Amino acid sequence: MHFILLFALTIFSVACAQTKTELTGFSSSLEISPGEVRWVEFPVSDNDSKLTCRNAEVKFVKKGSRGFAFVMESYFSDMSPFKCLVMSRNKVVHEVSFSVKEREYLAEKLKVDSKKIKLSPKDEKRVQEEQVILNKIYASSISEFLFTEAFFQPLKSVVTSVYGTRRVYNKLKKGQHLGIDYRAAIGDKVPASNAGKIVFSGDLFYTGWTVIIDHGVDIFTVYGHLSKTMVSEGDIVKRGDIIGLSGNTGRTSGPHLHWGTKVQGQYVDGFVLINESKKYFKN
Repeated sequence: MHFILLFALTIFSVACAQTKTELTGFSSSLEISPGEVRWVEFPVSDNDSKLTCRNAEVKFVKKGSRGFAFVMESYFSDMSPFKCLVMSRNKVVHEVSFSVKEREYLAEKLKVDSKKIKLSPKDEKRVQEEQVILNKIYASSISEFLFTEAFFQPLKSVVTSVYGTRRVYNKLKKGQHLGIDYRAAIGDKVPASNAGKIVFSGDLFYTGWTVIIDHGVDIFTVYGHLSKTMVSEGDIVKRGDIIGLSGNTGRTSGPHLHWGTKVQGQYVDGFVLINESKKYFKN
């Protein structure tokens, strides 16, 4: 009799725990490094649910009772752990805890046109005006995923400079390379690394002829130093569509393709975005 009562109480406790999980969610933990992203899935109870990370709202896609998002950690991280909270009717229904792990980045020295380092007043004004345009573009992402497949590398050639490399230009100016450079001859075809909408196609001071694609939910890819763009603002492109030809425009030390990936306003490692996108999107 005691055994039967104990068994019944155990089953009842498990059932209650499962019901609580279904109604209020649960917590989980992930590890992330500066300049990386993580794919996260979480329960959402209604259309008013919100996702916040470091007290800032993060866009996500809702499908049925599940929410999906990419969460980034800035390259300039202060290394402090943080939580992402799923809120519904002012209550926390789910949380994801992130621990931030250090990551070592490489260093390199480059020689480029001195006019691209010490800017003239005219060039400085141009850079500032372009930044205003870019800030507006990056603040206006479409609120749905425009892609249904994982991201892929735009070129299969040798990577000549990886994301996060600390750079010294002309033994003077220091900076960070927050993209990936691929060896490319002038005129090589450059495909879109995923489906999306063209939000910029034109000439920029630093990246020369450039194409920017909005993939939705604050995810963008940037293709720089092109010799020619083959798309126009507003075009909808599919994964693999040719958007331009590689070149040697802007601030460069030779012909190549610069590929940048921007998530929630910060440049992240494109290789990590590719791997994380494979966790849900299939090719």
